[in-house]
Amino acid sequence: MERQKQLIQPLVYCVVVFITLGIAIANEILARFGLESNYIIVFSIAFLVAGLLLSRSLVLLMLVLVGVFAFNLPDATLVQYHLDRDALLAMVCAMLLVPSVYQLIVN
Repeated sequence: MERQKQLIQPLVYCVVVFITLGIAIANEILARFGLESNYIIVFSIAFLVAGLLLSRSLVLLMLVLVGVFAFNLPDATLVQYHLDRDALLAMVCAMLLVPSVYQLIVN
């Protein structure tokens, strides 16, 4: 029974990251290019984002979660706190890509 629990926990973790963060980031990125209605591209990018997130630490995952929460706030709230949706999206993308690029360069 313990072996099944060890197998199911990472799968559930992966599905949750894919559904919440991967799709939110992919949909927002593709909306900037006018491709948000193409579900194959959305799910492909969401799968890629989820893979990048799952290979990183829990701290990075929490930072990306805060960033996704921030760029999904209503426009009035973003204006009130002097935040730009594009800058928040760039910050989240940088948090995803910079560790991977650094690891590629170092290794």
